Amino acid sequence: MKLKSYILVGYLISSLLTILLVFWAAQRMLIVKSEIYFLVGMTLIASFIGAAVSLFLLSPVFSSLWHLKKQAQNIADKDFSTEIDAKGPIEFQELGQAFNDMSHNLQETFESLNESEREKGMMIAQLSHDIKTPITSIQATVEGILDGVIEEEEQIHYLTTISRQTERLNKLVEELDVLTLNAQPRSESDGEAEIVFLDQLLIEAMSEFQLLIEQEERDIYIQVSPESAKIKSHYDKLSRILVNLLNNAFKYSDPGTKIEVTAQLTEQVLTISVKDEGQGIAPEDLDKIFKRLYRVETSRNMKTGGHGLGLAIARELAHQLGGEITVESQYGLGSTFTFTLNLT
Repeated sequence: MKLKSYILVGYLISSLLTILLVFWAAQRMLIVKSEIYFLVGMTLIASFIGAAVSLFLLSPVFSSLWHLKKQAQNIADKDFSTEIDAKGPIEFQELGQAFNDMSHNLQETFESLNESEREKGMMIAQLSHDIKTPITSIQATVEGILDGVIEEEEQIHYLTTISRQTERLNKLVEELDVLTLNAQPRSESDGEAEIVFLDQLLIEAMSEFQLLIEQEERDIYIQVSPESAKIKSHYDKLSRILVNLLNNAFKYSDPGTKIEVTAQLTEQVLTISVKDEGQGIAPEDLDKIFKRLYRVETSRNMKTGGHGLGLAIARELAHQLGGEITVESQYGLGSTFTFTLNLT
């Protein structure tokens, strides 16, 4: 039964009790019988007026209760866009404000949970993408050995590459275990900053594509300035950024074309550029290529497949280091991706 009904029933019971009291008093000769109807009429009139006045005064309360009910339904439907403007007594205004605060807190909680799930999904996608690169390198090397493309005296070098790629896979799988199973990492995932020699960084990153370079007869140019340049940073993240940029350059340029990789350290600012001679990127696509899962429809080398994660991952890792990745491209001439990191 609704609150209004309770109020009306209360007045009705009060009126009936008053009427019964009037008849009892008349029987006891406490009042004159001729006044009975007058008293009964006045009682009914007073009861109706009292009920009407009460309902009128309580209308803000009824309105607030209706809004509270509506807000509760919205919250149940995960709709936190509305707020309650409670009217009436102070207690109801405080209740309405408490409801609004609860709604805001729930909204923040749901947004935090959704963001957490989104980040978890992005991390899984990132790791899955990063796992694919060393597997491809290992597969190509093994096929080269089995097919006799790689000479016996060169096999030790390529087996060393396989060993390095296997170590990288182990690290990635460990990160995936921590992410999906909430296991404790065997070592800190980021690790401490270490001394990174830029020439070693570029050469080792390029070595992951050595077989592809030979198969496609690529012209590779690597330059580090100054030659002995070194920085203190996270080698693994820098390597993953560079490998993803190189993978993008190989993927979207034709065999036989040139790829340039330059690293320059000046006044505590590191700049690494990867330049290809591919088809380039259309102006309307430049602001979209770093979005996850985005692939240009006119991809220059669709045989490579992929899910449009490489550049997004590279930029995300750059942001984690406090750097940025930018792109310059001339459609039909090629693209240059530049990673900039302020070391101060």
